[in-house]
Amino acid sequence: MSTECLTQKCRARTVRPPMKSRIDIFRFLAALAFLTALTPEASRATPLRPAGPPDVVIYDDNVAYVRDPRRVSLAAGENAIELEGVPQRLDSTSVRLEGAGIDVREQSFRYDLWNADKVFRSFLGDSIFFRWQNRPARGVLEGIDGDDLFIRRRDSTDVLLMIKRAQIQEVEFPARRGPAGLSTRPSLRWRVRSEQAGERALLLSYLTNALGWTTEYTATLERGEGALALSGWATITNRSGAPYRGARVSLVSGELHRAGGTTAAALSEFGESAPAATPRPNGLFAYHLYRVEEALDLPAWESIQVPLVRAAKITAARAYRYDGAKDGGKVRAEVVFTNDKKSGLGAPLPAGRVRVFGIDPTGGGDGAMAWIGEDTIDHTPTGDRVRLFCGIAFDVTGERTRMTHTRVARNITDDQFSIRLRNAGLSDAVVTVAETLYGTWEITQKSGEFRKKSAESIEFDMKVPARGESTLTYTVRHSY
Repeated sequence: MSTECLTQKCRARTVRPPMKSRIDIFRFLAALAFLTALTPEASRATPLRPAGPPDVVIYDDNVAYVRDPRRVSLAAGENAIELEGVPQRLDSTSVRLEGAGIDVREQSFRYDLWNADKVFRSFLGDSIFFRWQNRPARGVLEGIDGDDLFIRRRDSTDVLLMIKRAQIQEVEFPARRGPAGLSTRPSLRWRVRSEQAGERALLLSYLTNALGWTTEYTATLERGEGALALSGWATITNRSGAPYRGARVSLVSGELHRAGGTTAAALSEFGESAPAATPRPNGLFAYHLYRVEEALDLPAWESIQVPLVRAAKITAARAYRYDGAKDGGKVRAEVVFTNDKKSGLGAPLPAGRVRVFGIDPTGGGDGAMAWIGEDTIDHTPTGDRVRLFCGIAFDVTGERTRMTHTRVARNITDDQFSIRLRNAGLSDAVVTVAETLYGTWEITQKSGEFRKKSAESIEFDMKVPARGESTLTYTVRHSY
């Protein structure tokens, strides 16, 4: 074989090397991204290292405040430092990096991440090597339209090939450059000036969205329905895009005004104190803060639950409520208790859903439980009365009728109402009748006593015997 042939074979192998195995396109792009990340620009940035567990304060409006201790080795003068893997939903305007002996001159948030579309578009107009239908080919990437690639084949004469990305088995891009500005993970970069060389302890703090918590309660009525056991669990959901390991977590209940200074005041107050070792609520500005007892791992794109409220026995009662103007003939069945120490609770309750369970009377004496309804509660301070709407009563029904409507004067009317309640059950029932009034009003006649709840509402308590009925009548004078 001549020297020229050997040279030609060597060139052929250099231009089109044999592939030892098929590489999935996405794995290839991931490897390419990793290699490109090691460019001289990236290698010049000094990474921030963990220096302890982060403090994570999570608010119930899907935002969190993070204080993350870090360490870094700096040279005297100007340095570039970097932290990869920060949350994708990070609020870059809230980022602060602080430490003794450093002066932060510039900071940036890189969130333009690698994906197949951006990589292909970065090589528009370049020659690429690809394998299609188990055959190697080479051409110039002329255009992209959605999933379609337009490649001008080099082994043909003016042939433009339109091919689906999914049909490509392998692809090689020119090694001379990579997509400018793309990162494998969201990252923060700083340009800082250090007074002298050495190790520095820094504190990174920021706000991030998509990290929040909700409350789920379970209320279990005892047999006889005179008391209930209440447990509340906080469900923490991390969709921020970054994990937090060994975090000291605090949960804040309350509505923050995001546009003003309330958030900053609240965060500053927390930042000066260490997490406590008990789950009891504490005051934070105008809100309530619950510190989780143990350190938590908060993986990205996962939810975890931690206990929040526990009360073994709270005085409670079944109640019925009838609002004929709104509910027609339906009577609501409720569970009612007071959030105070006398009743067995006395702790601020964050807003959340309450599932109510009771003893199944058909389950014998083994205490079989049944789900009897659920409701939501607002933020409930100590001393407030809680009413849990469980469902519509089966045996108790109502009927509301306006008996007369009399115009006494041009701007004065009298209305007489009759409210009839029936109880087909085996036990007596006490029903709270809620009535809504308008304008300036006065009750002129009534068959039972009432309570004035507000300027426009009153309540009557009616006892309805088992297998019987009761009727309430009242006359109201409205002035307009």
